[in-house]
Amino acid sequence: MKRLLLRSRLFRRFRKNQEGTTAVEVALIAPVLIVILFGLIELSVAMFINTVIEGGLRDASRIGLTGLETDGVSREQTIINIVNDASLGLVDLELGDISSLVYPSFGDIGMPEPYTDSNGDGVYTAGEDFDDINGNGGWDEDMGNAGLGGPGEIVLYTIRYNWNFLSGQVVPVLNGVIPMSASMVVRNEPF
Repeated sequence: MKRLLLRSRLFRRFRKNQEGTTAVEVALIAPVLIVILFGLIELSVAMFINTVIEGGLRDASRIGLTGLETDGVSREQTIINIVNDASLGLVDLELGDISSLVYPSFGDIGMPEPYTDSNGDGVYTAGEDFDDINGNGGWDEDMGNAGLGGPGEIVLYTIRYNWNFLSGQVVPVLNGVIPMSASMVVRNEPF
């Protein structure tokens, strides 16, 4: 009985004691706050890189629209070099990371090649008549023709790259990689 009474007194005393509660609260909340902080930093850096890449692509598309080729370097490589310089060394793009599609007009960007829907199902079915805008011999969901275009043509430049999380091992959902892209549409000058 004495033992039980002693236990209840100790329990009451322990329950009323407030020492160390702040340390326990911090221990419970700190990991969550740290994860949120690192997530915000990661997102901010990714947004910064995307903005820098878009700015570099804007500058580089000026080279593309003028048709400028310098010192034996192709327009594509010149565009990549300009974007890499603008990225402050944070991204290293290669020729495979950029694509350029030529369109008849601004309104045609991303549009499928026109076709005659003879069966009325609302989607292209093999064998239906279509206008081969890009000249590749088959119907395409995007009528853009690969290339840098000629004088006065509409060109869509797109850069696709992967941004590696700084904390990629902590967030395994995307394997530490965020697929990102930047695009710019220009009308080539009459060069």
